[in-house]
Amino acid sequence: MELETKESKRQENVVAGIVGALLGTLLGVVCTVVIGQLGYVASISGLIMAVGALKGYELLGGTLSRKGAVISSALILVMTYLAHRFSVALEVITALDAPMSDLFVYFQAVPALVEAGLLEAPAYWGNLAMLYLFTLLGAVFCAANIIAVARLGRGCDVMLFTVVQL
Repeated sequence: MELETKESKRQENVVAGIVGALLGTLLGVVCTVVIGQLGYVASISGLIMAVGALKGYELLGGTLSRKGAVISSALILVMTYLAHRFSVALEVITALDAPMSDLFVYFQAVPALVEAGLLEAPAYWGNLAMLYLFTLLGAVFCAANIIAVARLGRGCDVMLFTVVQL
């Protein structure tokens, strides 16, 4: 069973769908990094990531099938990790007053900094776990909404936002 409305039986273009999901997750990455730089982790960033990926796949791919949902979910997982790592690299650059041109170097160095104890491992992994949890909340809401639209013709009326100060 595909996650699509009966009225919109369109041909799926997987490559275009992947591009759409990737573009959609970039919105979530930007949101995650901006909120992270303010010292917070918020479920809205997970919701934006999930909606962006799933709707991006649907818009450019023609329809959102189970295959599209799995591909989008994988992208959401990877991009959530990369967003967290990017946010931590920005924090390191800010703390060291290093030039922004070194961002890629610090992005690559984040795992080594955690392993060497220069970044607190419990805080790093705890914040990543919290970000994944909030992204899961956003993804579950988005998936429930897509299923409700497909089955009932209307979406859910409840929105959950959670903000936690780091």
